Amino acid sequence: MEKNILDDPKFAVEKCYSASAGIEEKISNVLLLLNTVDGIPQMESLLNSLKLQKSNVLSLYDLLSSSIRTELVSLLEVMFDQKFKSSKLEKKMDELLYMIRVSSPFPADFNPEKLPKSEEYRQFLSLYSENMELVQEVVKLKSRVSLLLDSQKLLDKSYASKMAHIDYQIISLGRVISNWAEARREEVGPIYMNQFSKLEELIHIITEKEERFSKLTRMMKVNPESFMYNGLNKSLATQMEQLDSLLLSKK
Repeated sequence: MEKNILDDPKFAVEKCYSASAGIEEKISNVLLLLNTVDGIPQMESLLNSLKLQKSNVLSLYDLLSSSIRTELVSLLEVMFDQKFKSSKLEKKMDELLYMIRVSSPFPADFNPEKLPKSEEYRQFLSLYSENMELVQEVVKLKSRVSLLLDSQKLLDKSYASKMAHIDYQIISLGRVISNWAEARREEVGPIYMNQFSKLEELIHIITEKEERFSKLTRMMKVNPESFMYNGLNKSLATQMEQLDSLLLSKK
């Protein structure tokens, strides 16, 4: 037996071609091994694994997107609440500012240090400080909202690109498996019939042996005396060889 061309640690000639086994057992073992050589189960396993991985990463996409959405909605509620408070403060500040201007008109040489230190003015400054804190908070919230939008954008773009490739692989693998399975049902072509035609060789050997034996028996009938005295002590193989020599000498 020739050594296996590929270095397959699972392959061992002895397992299916034991010298002590009969020809029927050897054939049975070899055919069992032959039937295990099939790429479809591996391809199907790869396809199922790919589909499972796709399902897993899609679940993560949904989870991440849901988390981003939940945080965004929460931020928007806080942000608009803060903006609403800021709007109310600004309205109150406008009212106070109007009262200050009416009661104490600003001189031409306006200087903040010369503003009257009235109760309205102190309220105005307090509201202004409070409003500035709200404005800064809104800015931070907007920054966070912008970050969430960029994160979702990156997630969407990455998934759109990768999923296109994953789906292409899944579709391609499915087609390959379908084509391979279809090939099983097709008739064996002449190329393979000719490649694996050892039966024809065996039939040819049988035919050749039968023809030679027929020629030998015909010679026995033509010259039985010679065969009786010269051939009884000879084996069939020896008689065949002499027959071949005789036929060659006549050509």
